[in-house]
Amino acid sequence: MRLEDIAVRLRRRSAWEAIDLGQAMLRQWAVRIYGAWFATYWLAGLLLLAFWPWPGYVIALLWWLKPLFDRVLLHVCSRSLFGEACSVRDVLRELPRLLRAPGLISGLSLRRFSLARSLLLPVWQLEQQRGAAARARFALLGRRCHGHAAWLTFFCANMSSVLLLSLLFVLFALVPGEHRHWSPWDWLGDEESRFGHLLAALGFMLAETIIEPLYVASGFSLYLNRRSELEGWDIELGLRRLAQRLAAERVGAPSMLVLVALTAGAVWLSPAPALAAAPPVVATVVAGDAGVAAAVAPVRPPAAARAVVDAVLAEPVFGQLREDWRWHWRQQEGPVDEPRHDWLATLLIVAESLAEFLRGLLWVFAGLALAALVLVLVRYRPRSPATQSQRLPEFVAGVDLRPASLPAEVALAAAAALARGATVEALSLLYRGALRSLIAQRQIEFATGDTEEDCLRRVAGQVPTAVERCFAELVDAWRRVAYGGWPLPGPRAEELLAAWQHHFAASGGRR
Repeated sequence: MRLEDIAVRLRRRSAWEAIDLGQAMLRQWAVRIYGAWFATYWLAGLLLLAFWPWPGYVIALLWWLKPLFDRVLLHVCSRSLFGEACSVRDVLRELPRLLRAPGLISGLSLRRFSLARSLLLPVWQLEQQRGAAARARFALLGRRCHGHAAWLTFFCANMSSVLLLSLLFVLFALVPGEHRHWSPWDWLGDEESRFGHLLAALGFMLAETIIEPLYVASGFSLYLNRRSELEGWDIELGLRRLAQRLAAERVGAPSMLVLVALTAGAVWLSPAPALAAAPPVVATVVAGDAGVAAAVAPVRPPAAARAVVDAVLAEPVFGQLREDWRWHWRQQEGPVDEPRHDWLATLLIVAESLAEFLRGLLWVFAGLALAALVLVLVRYRPRSPATQSQRLPEFVAGVDLRPASLPAEVALAAAAALARGATVEALSLLYRGALRSLIAQRQIEFATGDTEEDCLRRVAGQVPTAVERCFAELVDAWRRVAYGGWPLPGPRAEELLAAWQHHFAASGGRR
């Protein structure tokens, strides 16, 4: 592994910052990562959908095999980290070796439900660790970032589920109005609905395509940050760069040797006091060049260096990195570790904090009570008939509700229209009369831009069940005849007219 070729900047990062680095890595290498993902995951998924007689089980199988496809993503990320081009052909060529790597059986069985799966995979695949060595490595890497890896798994799993449900509900929202009684659960619950299972499987694959590469890249960046922290990659890389700079400076050493020789000759020919009287700069150059050319400067023995290192490490201010997960008062004075024996003062502080909390809670409840009171007053305030008449819209769902457009006796006018075969006119009268009745008698508020479906939603749960059912049947008959051009049998029209007279005749006419 050549740290000089690494494609990310090595520095100390927190675990959350390392997870964010995975998202940046995914954006940088998106073409390679998604190319390998589509060449493996989607190819396997489409083959399963094409030849599997029960497509409902494809989702469970693809979910269980995700650790297998994660190895492909990790292979691309690890090669791209060091600037290696990793094409789809290279991935397919390396696929047998990835399947033989350690940990595949464990990743699909015992550790399939491990919340730190993204952190464990590089230990198997990149370090080739097995057995006890792998377990020890897991414990060492997860000592400070196991919880972060678990939260990463929790977040990605929930986001994948949210995306899948969102896709299904978007498809449901695009269903035409006459089939709106269907639901996504009908697609998934009906064993005969192969088309619904296929849509669900494709939605699951699309959601995993968005989330799983991010999951693997973030877990890999978390692993890199932990290894850099343990092995000092940033320090090693800095020392290597320093060594390269010193090696480049040594290229000019021959010219420096000539300068040293001339200076030494001048000093040799000059009297001894001359060296003592030489300027400090000249003396420094002579001593430094002599040390570089002949390496005559004294070297401190290893034992003395070890003693100096031990003395530095023994200083109390050295290495004061500590994690403390206990709660401490911000007003606390003195060292954190100093024991406190004044239990009465502690009890007083707890009581004051509890009082502050209860006072804040009281203000919250008072605000909620005031808001509830205002809502009740606004919602149930008495309305004058003049105000109600002003709120009546003139057009709803594209039909005219103005008083002049309706006859005084809607039922008689609709019966006359049915007698001469004008079914559309009769249903229009009944539909508009029902809307007028719901507005005037039931105080249902319709908007001018409401459609028939919007009217049904506004009426749902606001009127008795029989009235709601009658209105729904009337709207369905109106849409079938007016928009679909379907004939309405005579007995059905008479039933609708009789039901309308029973439920809407009281205020459905012109008023």
